[in-house]
This record gives sequence, C-alpha cells and structure tokens, in this order.
Amino acid sequence: MNRTKQCTYPHIGTVTYTYRTGSKRITLRVKKDSSIHVTIPYLVRFSYAEDFVLSKTDWIIKKIQENAERIKPITEFKSKYHLVRLQAENSLSTCKVLKKGADVLLLYPSTADPASYNIQSLTKKVITEVLRAEAKYYLPQKLKGLATKNNFTYGKVSIRNSKSRWGSCSGKNNISLSLRLMYLPEHLIDYVLLHELCHTKEKNHGPKFWQLLDKVCQGNSKMFSKELKKFPIPF
Repeated sequence: MNRTKQCTYPHIGTVTYTYRTGSKRITLRVKKDSSIHVTIPYLVRFSYAEDFVLSKTDWIIKKIQENAERIKPITEFKSKYHLVRLQAENSLSTCKVLKKGADVLLLYPSTADPASYNIQSLTKKVITEVLRAEAKYYLPQKLKGLATKNNFTYGKVSIRNSKSRWGSCSGKNNISLSLRLMYLPEHLIDYVLLHELCHTKEKNHGPKFWQLLDKVCQGNSKMFSKELKKFPIPF
C-alpha cells in the first residue's frame, strides 16, 4: 500500500513523497510541469529521503529552469482552416473553449498566466483536436487524388495522433497518417503521402522503392526528404 506526503521548501516549492511497495531505492523526478516527486522504499526513514532531496536542490532548480525555457508559450496558432487564439476573460474562473466561425477561442481567467503549464497544455490539446478534424477532412481526399494520378491502390486510411512518424503502410496496404501532417507545407504533405503509397508496391526501403518514389516526385524525392527532416513532429 502506498503512502503519500507533501512538504514545501524554500527555492524549490512543494515535493510529493510516496512510500511505494517494491521500491529498492529513493528516486527523484522533476516532471515537465516542474512538479517534484520522490519515491521511497518502505524501510527508508523519511528524514533520510528529505536530506537526499535537499542535497539535490541545485539540480532541482536547474531542471525547473530548463522546463521553463523549453516551454514556448502559444498565444495564437493558424492552421489550414482555423485560427486558435487565447483570450483573457474577467468573468471566468475556469478555461472555456468557444468556436466563432473560423476562430477557435480558448478563454481563460484574466487572473491566470497564459504561459502556465496547465493553460499551455490545454492549448496544445485544443490545437490537436482542431488538426484532427482538419486532417480527417483533408488528408483522405489528398491521398485519393495522388493515388489516382499515380496509379496506386490502397486499403483503408486512418488518421492518428502519432508523435513518432508522419505515416505508415501496413502489409495489407492500409495507410495510417499522423494528424500532425497538417503542420507541413503542401509539397511535403504530398511527399509523405506518396512515400506511403509507394510502400503499397515496395514494402521495404530498397533501391526499387527509392526509384519509384523519385519517379512520382518528379526527381525531387531526395530534396523533399532532406527538407522534411527540418520539420520535427511537434509536441
């Protein structure tokens, strides 16, 4: 059975301590939201764990600062069909999402910090759902057009919230596309879709695959591949 205790310290703030069955050593983590969590084996005295945390004060402060620098606050995001905007409202005590035409407003209390972890996390969730809706409308049509133009056939197409790859093609020629393709310029969306369509004929990345991809990309496949690497999959 786990037991949890919270303590607050100068400079680093609140630390959550958890006694956990099966733990063999003290572990200290600073999460992306800069919350601090410590796991303690049952036979270890709390004072020992607390001394360990305080001895790591400089490291904890460094991690918190790195988190703050890593988070670039989003106040506005323009997608292909929508504009997502943050807007402060005096009358609100919690955040609210409102759609007005092509605008998607994320309303937040005027007393809150729009750069805070919670509001930025919600902003990213709203953007993700906007992109999901756009991707389901746009990408299947785009894929169908490219397949028809270049004499490809495929099975089912699905839109996923993939953060590790832009797309994939199964052994049954079912194509999965990341909704984050909507971040890319038009010619790179085409390149990714053509890449997956080529896998319906060539299952590996052998010479025949690259020859086929270069043919349908009109000799530009290497240039597009190099350019795509400059667009890491966002959050």
